Amino acid sequence: MPNPSFNSRQPISVHALPIFVSLFFSAIPHSALKIPPPLPILPLPSASQLQWQLSSMALFLHFGPNTFTDSEWGTGHASPSVFNPTLLNASQWVHVAKEAGFSRVILTAKHHDGFCLWPSEYTDYSVKASPWRNGKGDVVAELAAAAKEAGIALGLYLSPWDRHESCYGKTLEYNEFYIGQMTELLTRYGDIKEVWLDGAKGEGEKDMEYYFDAWFSLIHQLQPDAVIFSDAGPDTRWIGDEAGVAGSTCWSLFNRSNAVIGGTNPQYSQGGDPHGHDWVPAECDVSIRPGWFWHASQVPKSALELLDIYYKSAGRNCLLLLNVPPNSSGLISDEDIQALQEFKELRRSIFSNNLAEKGIPTASSIRGGNDNYQFSPYNVFEESIYTYWAPEEDQCDWILHLDLQESVSFNVLQVQEPIHMGQRIVKFHLEILSGGRWNNVISGTTVGYKRLLRFPTVQSQYLKLVIDMSRADPLISYMGLHMDQFSILSHASNTTSQIHVNGSQVLRQVPYKHSQTATV
Repeated sequence: MPNPSFNSRQPISVHALPIFVSLFFSAIPHSALKIPPPLPILPLPSASQLQWQLSSMALFLHFGPNTFTDSEWGTGHASPSVFNPTLLNASQWVHVAKEAGFSRVILTAKHHDGFCLWPSEYTDYSVKASPWRNGKGDVVAELAAAAKEAGIALGLYLSPWDRHESCYGKTLEYNEFYIGQMTELLTRYGDIKEVWLDGAKGEGEKDMEYYFDAWFSLIHQLQPDAVIFSDAGPDTRWIGDEAGVAGSTCWSLFNRSNAVIGGTNPQYSQGGDPHGHDWVPAECDVSIRPGWFWHASQVPKSALELLDIYYKSAGRNCLLLLNVPPNSSGLISDEDIQALQEFKELRRSIFSNNLAEKGIPTASSIRGGNDNYQFSPYNVFEESIYTYWAPEEDQCDWILHLDLQESVSFNVLQVQEPIHMGQRIVKFHLEILSGGRWNNVISGTTVGYKRLLRFPTVQSQYLKLVIDMSRADPLISYMGLHMDQFSILSHASNTTSQIHVNGSQVLRQVPYKHSQTATV
């Protein structure tokens, strides 16, 4: 009688079944099972904060009676009749923003003078009292429609300080007034992606308590996808200056309890807090002109100046909010458009080509083993925060090696973290192999969503990115090498961006021995 086999029609013995099941499952290759990702490290961004950060740049539109009176802070007493932008075209504003690479626009719906660019039912000091569109116009509505058609996100600025409204200074009455106007803006014009407010107020003005917590709750109730900007968040924070410059160390981590709207320490805002309990990334606001409103006597910054600001804002884990004020005809001026287009061309020329992407990356370790594609170092060439290189846990080295396959010249390093997993990297540096020795090129501190570092041009085939210190196992979602032929660097080689941790001890440091002899 032939021996039974698995191909036999005879039933399998009950006693043999456990052995069969064990053999079946042991035959499944280990690589078929996915390795779970590492644990995120708190705090984490919300969905709206993630969307905000991915946009990188926004266009600010300061517009109102100040545009016509050649002033910056209106008194609130200018006649509504001065507001008459006869050629106003909100579609042009949106088109300029989109063509220049900006994915959201923010309008000063009401500045400090109290004049409303929409027909508010709570005041007569608005477009309905102006000759523009025979008093039937609505700037907010026209911009909202243009932004929606172009697929551009819309944000609105509603100044807490109101120099026109008679109830300003009466705490309860004015807070009710402000909430009424905020409700109009957030219920009439579709999706609002950002609400912008600040603590600006001139010296000697009426004392006033703002009910910020009530305002914030209302905003999140009416527009749950909107982020709220102020000196202290809750969703995005002011960087602490109006030059568009972030600190060389810039954490999205922040303690809101340490910040007061209108009275936050600028140094704390610039650097954030590596031990912060809240996720409040920074926004860098700056104007393309010397003033925030359009003035005929002023000229825009050059494209090179804008590029330098870009490196120091978007290139330091922040969103760049660039103010481009419409002129008194209601259009963005030609000279501003030209500067924006040249700025776009500079960015395209530098960043459209990643000189590293044809290289062969290897890593000191890979989560799940060297054959695990999920966390492969090749992921750093994909432009997505959702794919990344992850090392094995509890390693003493965190290093990405790169063989470019030929000698390449470059002077810009781009590094990105998958910020949905938390901000991790505290300190890192880049080395190249030159003359048989590893030489330090540049050192940096925080990375976050995007870090750009410039340095004098170097040339090499082999390089390594070394993570020296991290809050948890570091994760890298993107690495780029670029050639910037336009920036003029005033600093010497081996530049180090200083690390500031606000007097707190860093959480984790990896001992790294600097190798002087090449080991490729």
